[in-house]
Amino acid sequence: MPLPRYNFRSRSGSGESNSSTLAENNLEEGVVTVPGHGFLTSDSLADDNEVIEPVGIDTESAKDIDSQDDIQHAVTPPSGLRIQGCGTQVSDLSISQVLGRFRTLADINEQNSDDVCTVCSNICCGEEEAICCDKCNKWYHCQCVNLSSLEYSRLNDPQLTWFCSGCESQQSSPGSTQVTQFLLDLGREEIVFGSLGGLDAINAINSAYDTICNWRPNVFLTPSGAAGREFLRIIKNLLDEFNNEGPLKPYAIKLILIAGPLLLQKPSARSKSKDHVEALSRRIDIWKEGCLSDLLREGKTIQKKLAKSKSKPSPLKVFSNLMGKGQISAALKWVSSNPSSTLPVDDTVIDILHSKHPSAKPMDADCTFEGPIEVPDPILFNSIDGTLVRRAAKLTRGSAGPSGMDAESWGRILGSKHFRTIGTGLCDSLATFIRILATQDVSHDLIAPLLASRLIPLDKQPGIRPIGIGETLRRIAGKCLAMVLKSDVTAATAPLQTCGGIEGGVESSVHAVREMYQDPTTECVLLVDAANAFNCLNRQSALQNTGVLCPSLHQYLKNIYGEPSDLILRGTNIKLSSAEGTTQGCNLAMDFYGVGIMKLINILKEKVPLCRNSWFADDSAGAGKTEDVKSWWDTLQLYGPRVGYFPQPGKTCLIIKDPAKIDYFKSLFPGIHVTAEGSRYLGSFIGTKSATDNYVNTKVKEWINDIEDIGQAAASEPQFAYSAYYYGVMKKWTYLMRTTPDICNLLTPIERAIKSKLIPALTGITTVSETLRDVFSLSPKSGGLGLQNPAEISDTEYNCSKNINEDLIQAIVENSLDPFLPNIKKISKAKLQSKKTKTEQEQQKKFSILNTCGEELGRQIALASEKGASSWLTSLPLKSCGFILSKQEFHDSIKIRYNIKLDGLSNDCACGNRNSIDHSLICKLGGYTSLRHNHLRDTLSNLLDVVCKDVVREPPLLPIANEDLPRGTTLKNDARLDISCRGFYTPLDRTFLDVRVLHPNSPSNAKKPLAGMYKTHENEKKSKYLQRVVQVEKGNFCPFVMSTTGGLAPEASCFVQRLSSKLSQKLSQSYSNVLGFVRRKIRFELLKTTLMSVRGYRKSKTVFISELDLNLLNFYVN
Repeated sequence: MPLPRYNFRSRSGSGESNSSTLAENNLEEGVVTVPGHGFLTSDSLADDNEVIEPVGIDTESAKDIDSQDDIQHAVTPPSGLRIQGCGTQVSDLSISQVLGRFRTLADINEQNSDDVCTVCSNICCGEEEAICCDKCNKWYHCQCVNLSSLEYSRLNDPQLTWFCSGCESQQSSPGSTQVTQFLLDLGREEIVFGSLGGLDAINAINSAYDTICNWRPNVFLTPSGAAGREFLRIIKNLLDEFNNEGPLKPYAIKLILIAGPLLLQKPSARSKSKDHVEALSRRIDIWKEGCLSDLLREGKTIQKKLAKSKSKPSPLKVFSNLMGKGQISAALKWVSSNPSSTLPVDDTVIDILHSKHPSAKPMDADCTFEGPIEVPDPILFNSIDGTLVRRAAKLTRGSAGPSGMDAESWGRILGSKHFRTIGTGLCDSLATFIRILATQDVSHDLIAPLLASRLIPLDKQPGIRPIGIGETLRRIAGKCLAMVLKSDVTAATAPLQTCGGIEGGVESSVHAVREMYQDPTTECVLLVDAANAFNCLNRQSALQNTGVLCPSLHQYLKNIYGEPSDLILRGTNIKLSSAEGTTQGCNLAMDFYGVGIMKLINILKEKVPLCRNSWFADDSAGAGKTEDVKSWWDTLQLYGPRVGYFPQPGKTCLIIKDPAKIDYFKSLFPGIHVTAEGSRYLGSFIGTKSATDNYVNTKVKEWINDIEDIGQAAASEPQFAYSAYYYGVMKKWTYLMRTTPDICNLLTPIERAIKSKLIPALTGITTVSETLRDVFSLSPKSGGLGLQNPAEISDTEYNCSKNINEDLIQAIVENSLDPFLPNIKKISKAKLQSKKTKTEQEQQKKFSILNTCGEELGRQIALASEKGASSWLTSLPLKSCGFILSKQEFHDSIKIRYNIKLDGLSNDCACGNRNSIDHSLICKLGGYTSLRHNHLRDTLSNLLDVVCKDVVREPPLLPIANEDLPRGTTLKNDARLDISCRGFYTPLDRTFLDVRVLHPNSPSNAKKPLAGMYKTHENEKKSKYLQRVVQVEKGNFCPFVMSTTGGLAPEASCFVQRLSSKLSQKLSQSYSNVLGFVRRKIRFELLKTTLMSVRGYRKSKTVFISELDLNLLNFYVN
């Protein structure tokens, strides 16, 4: 069929030609028309504000168009023809897809069945606003589908798609990606990046992205000066391009992802902050010029140096570096005796990875929820603002995705206050971007780089577990949505599916299944394991189910999962496609899976109502009579694969009550492991007491190895090892204690390992008495070290877990499909009661210790229990804050805390007295008492400099004239105080501080109760200076009294709170965070000077030659 001629008219129905008819010579010149776009040349495009409708195919020609191939032939230019101005090959493009929702006059004249509105059955004529579904190609009047004129006008953008309610959750047509890319290419001439434009800019951007995805992570943290702010401005402007439909929108996300690796590439392994600022400033200038090739060349050179460095880093050094950044989980992997490892990528590994990421499957209508998909009001997402983005960035952890920017890098960019207004603006722009993803259809091509993940083949020994690490920006966006929509997801999934963000979900599932097993009416329990579950979930079914059950989450998931995303194997140039299941690296994967599988859960409940079941993501359990469990299993095998859930009989376990019937059950459940003992379930164990004990004993052996690994690290870095144990290792058996009853005696080997191996390595105390061990088991705020005895607290943890989750456990056991709404008030009350129970038990233990430990140790425990005294111990050892102690300093700090003699401390002091810890802290020889005082004064002065004016150290007081001052007031005219400042309590008023650091075990203080001791020293300061400051200086006075053990006197404590409040307002930081930092900062500075006082070198007074009268000396011996 010859190529028909086209002209265009407005959809308003005026019938007037919008452009000239395409002449034959235009084809020779390489100019082609596409319906809806007019003549596509470099300077002739259809008006963006006008909706164009192609007309001009005569009726006879239209009658001959019977198939898609005929349409393709009718509207496609000859092979090789390109669109002038963009160089796009269009001979293989399905123009019928480009037509989309626009209709030819021939179609209208024919008035065939396709012209009829699906809703009202009336003709969709050219005089009316009508829309065509991009999936089923059925027409609808805009009024019939409640599509406003504004929305209709917006949908004229060819990058957007529209689906009818029946196709809402289904994937767009196979050619939609090709057409979208084709339409994106139409605007290539508008793209300008620096000095580059059109195809040159696009090719440079695409090349840069493909290159950096194979680079090793090697970025420095964004500096806080002008260069850093300019970098943030680049990111913000690109986000604004996307949010505001700017010319660079098609490539804005890709540019954001390449900006970090190109501009923040660390110049060398030993480069310093100054080098980073210089490199960033220079690279930003190159970036603005559009010279990506220059930046790539520099980056490739740096990456080659990294590749040549084949020396393996020291595990202990990496552990220390990560702990110094607060990355505990990552640090623990480097001191484990059984670390996880990745497999080298070869053909076998690639084949396995391909098999674990299946191609997309069609949706099974029988296994999806029917019903309309509601569109939530956009106001629901107004809570996603810059503040929430900053909070989500702070909570995000983990390695870098394909672009190489990890959570720490983005956390600084989005969370640091050093970037001032530009940082706040960037958070706001990112919040706008997230709201767009949550409320609007976004073309996959626009955000495809954001959805890509870095794929890692983890060695399961045996087998491979594919681990995907998504882009950090995507994880931050997902975390924002998860925080806002948590209640919606919970309502859609709980109680039978507990992975939807409900608090205590996994613990409740374990408790519920154990109750089902222990029910006398239960004959067997089936614990099901599914094959490659998260990668096999049918996406289209899951999206439809999400649209019906949790519409607020649907649009975001549709944008994320509507089309396949890339899985990149770094260093191989190999990309896999994630077309089914939840995308690797998505932190909404659990929520999506939980909602997506709900139809299967409902089918099982409807088909087999007497079989009770519980789900946590893909881990399912069915319990009841034999025939009911058998029917449940058969139904699961029948319907599970239809939604992408493939049960594995070989890894599924059937727990039976009657061992004598094991052969019968094996015949009834072929291929399934049948046991009368029990099986592991969600990190706990369901079964007999003996089998449970065996399981716990196996886990205990593993944890003892972990304790030994931490002990080895403690030999070199005790402070890092303590934090890793306290915040990491100790949590491993806490979960088992909360989910498994009656295991306290089984945890005794852990206690022995803690006492004999861990404590000596951490504290340097080789022999630990029973009394001292009990003290160390107390929490730090009670004067201990927090090294709990798991055998003592196991039963309490289990009971607390059951009490807090009582309602959810009961709902699972009852197997109700009714939505579960947590009783927040009841849960909060149960938590408070659990906390109270634990506190009472600890106080009872502490009281028992104090009654038996002796007066000296009892006083040390009391001193260590003061508020803030243990802040140095519970602080993460952050290098950036200066919270780092050496091996000796940490050991000495522990021993000083309990007044245990230090190794290597001489018996005699240079002053002539017997030496001890207490003497060292009061001996004035060597000037250490003055050093301790002056350093605390300077620390407070530096903090006051941030929020006050006219901060002066050692300010002189005004001389006294005729003032009537009370007895005891200092009258010296040259009297000075430690600090003065203006604006602390009231604007412009002057406040004076006098600092005192006392030692509570000095002879003058040792017999005093702590409260009385602090009061005495405060009153002494007030009697000397208060009235003189008030009457003569007309100012305020505060005695800042602090003990060497870290305790604060009442007025000093109030001063710290007031100072933290002012800093919080000044720095726009939360008060709790600032107060915690100020307390820790003061405590660490005092601790370090205290350690110097104990370990500092002292010598007797030296007689200098200038002090001698040599004439009086007899140099001669008679």
